[in-house]
Amino acid sequence: MRRATRLLVLTLALAGLHALFGAASVFAAPIGMVCTNGPNFTLGATSGHIETPDGNSVFMWGYANDAAGGKYQNPGPVLCVNEGDVVHVTLNNHLLESASIVFPGQTDVTATGSPGLFTGEAAPGGSATYTFTASQPGTYLYESGTNPSKQVQMGLYGALVVRPIGHPNWAYGSARTEFDPKREYLLVLHSIDPSLHHNVEIGAPTYDFSTFHARYFTVTGRAFPDTIQNNGVPWLPNQPYGSLVRVKPYDSAANPLPALVRIANASSLNHPFHPHGFHLRTIAQDGRLLLTSGGGDASTEHFGDVVPAGATQDNLFFFKDVDKFCAGTACTAAGVTTQKALPVTIPSYQNLTFKDNVTWYGGNPYLGAKGTLPNLVVSYNVCGEFYFPWHSHALNEFVNFDEGFGGLATLLRVDPPPGCTAFPTATKIIATPPNLSVSGTLAGGSFADLSEPDNLSYYVVNSTTVATPPAVNSFKTDWYATFSGVAIGATNLKASSRSYCSSTASTTSLACNQILFIWNWRTSTWVQLDSRSVTSEATGTIQDIAVPASPVGKWSDYIGTGASAGQVRVRIFDSRTAGAFRTRANLMKLVYDAP
Repeated sequence: MRRATRLLVLTLALAGLHALFGAASVFAAPIGMVCTNGPNFTLGATSGHIETPDGNSVFMWGYANDAAGGKYQNPGPVLCVNEGDVVHVTLNNHLLESASIVFPGQTDVTATGSPGLFTGEAAPGGSATYTFTASQPGTYLYESGTNPSKQVQMGLYGALVVRPIGHPNWAYGSARTEFDPKREYLLVLHSIDPSLHHNVEIGAPTYDFSTFHARYFTVTGRAFPDTIQNNGVPWLPNQPYGSLVRVKPYDSAANPLPALVRIANASSLNHPFHPHGFHLRTIAQDGRLLLTSGGGDASTEHFGDVVPAGATQDNLFFFKDVDKFCAGTACTAAGVTTQKALPVTIPSYQNLTFKDNVTWYGGNPYLGAKGTLPNLVVSYNVCGEFYFPWHSHALNEFVNFDEGFGGLATLLRVDPPPGCTAFPTATKIIATPPNLSVSGTLAGGSFADLSEPDNLSYYVVNSTTVATPPAVNSFKTDWYATFSGVAIGATNLKASSRSYCSSTASTTSLACNQILFIWNWRTSTWVQLDSRSVTSEATGTIQDIAVPASPVGKWSDYIGTGASAGQVRVRIFDSRTAGAFRTRANLMKLVYDAP
């Protein structure tokens, strides 16, 4: 065991920056449950170290994925199978004592290896194979059945997820357990006594669990604030899974399905888990759907719940903005036009105290809106999203080696609908190859006229006065809008625009051809998003057209770095063959999911 102390403010600052603007993840999905798909698995019982936010490093055991190189990780891989699968799990034991795997909730498990108290065991350097039919959907633990008070404490545990046959977007074999597959989360709770782990690391002759005193508490292998980092961040190489729960408000059309939050307690302690910001609806425990005696729905909502040692829960979660505490451009774009007045007067920022001058608060109490914060106060808020703590209500577990806040905690992040919204901060008329002559002249307005709300203010560009390439005998306008401050790591970019062509002497519509582009910084090329014949402002309206992931699958290619950090450029090229015209642009908007 190696321990150093950092200032908590530094820890939080680094955590927040990485979580919101951080490095790329090795996983395709930066958040959410990460499956290792079966039904055949090869695991290795091995050892390694995990990092804690206070600078400590704790010696651990764990199940590695031997089929993918056998790299140590904590917890073990999330084993995902389908109902009815015949599951084969081979365990290779790389430890110096016998080890095994048991599968609570599974029936008729057969095992090879040496006979043990609970199951067949793999001797040091040996192996054992476990076979069973995954007959019941749900969330389960798998863990060592050999000296569990030692080996599970040391880290030999993981989660098993069985999906109902034919319905991967149901938690169980019932339509009422349907969830949004983009919002599936796994929280595996654990507690660690570093002194016992130190004894194992140095080969002390005894391991006395009666002296157990947990000093670290983890969620899916990490202690807060590391829990809110993305999956697979490189500075936590042995702790691949993040636990940030991220949703958008319920909407019957745009976001009708709940998130699924799976909770498993691999600890030897009961943990009173307390989610802020709406209740969790518990639909199942220990892999069994909660039903009435007549087979009806017996699910219940919980403001907080004790998750017993060794137990699992499945929960559905909606965030409903019932008070319409939603404001700003993102909320307007989602149809929220009337906000409810806050029931209390929010103190001005001069009357607020921010611990260590860091905050998740955006300076405004409405979803989708940011406000003013004092100078030198660092906010990790990107575009007015809400944050709520989810944590153990046993406050001694809300710490890292007795220093708060940390430990068994994560955050709920509620993003504004439909995401973060950006509007132009500059415009530029450009020259169009192959003829590098100008592509028109500014006739009126500025980038401010391209912002919501839709109105009679226009950004107006006169076309060239003579026909120019690229189209034969064409007159053209060619310009782009610059969006600044888009979060590095943003995904799911969508562009909207509203423009049309008119005569140079009036606002009367003229038919023209229009192409919409976005700039790819990596290849230094314009990528076409749309092409259409425009006869009016209505036909020139492009609403939330998806930006394709670049050829290498990175939305980051469309977001500038270095001196151009956070810049996105969206371009409109209009052309006509029958004389000069004007482009009249009323809206340019970018919507994205911030990291």
